[in-house]
Amino acid sequence: MILKAILSNKTHPEYGQATVPFPIPDSEYDHTIGLLEDMGIGSSTGQDCRVDGLDLGCPGEAAQFQAMASKLCLSDIKDFINLTFCCQQATVITDFSDLERVGKEHSLNINGGAMPMEEYDRLEGRNVALDLILNRAGTITPYGVVYDNGMRLEQVYDHIPHRGI
Repeated sequence: MILKAILSNKTHPEYGQATVPFPIPDSEYDHTIGLLEDMGIGSSTGQDCRVDGLDLGCPGEAAQFQAMASKLCLSDIKDFINLTFCCQQATVITDFSDLERVGKEHSLNINGGAMPMEEYDRLEGRNVALDLILNRAGTITPYGVVYDNGMRLEQVYDHIPHRGI
């Protein structure tokens, strides 16, 4: 998943915003850093920018990402980037009207996003969803009820390389 962060200068919002993909493609790195420097942000040591928004591309993954970010009270861009590596493990219920779908999506989440088609077809999604809802602790967030399914935020990405900033 590619995360796009909408960034601005937290002390000078009038400088505008920049949309930056993470990870930054090597071919766009110098241009992106130049853009951030023009806005007075991008320090490799200081927290000089504000995250005004995030674009995750896929609605299901967006709900997982946003709900877990809310549950974990994340605010640091490094944590947001690290979350992209593991948030697919979480289950988020945004609509309780189709428990069959909720249960099947939950089963896929806890099985790494894949399972044999025969097993998926035999799965009684409604029963799986009811078991999840009634027997596991979910956290209510503005993005839905999230179940972390044992997900742990790990530091996979720890810093933006220093390239002349």
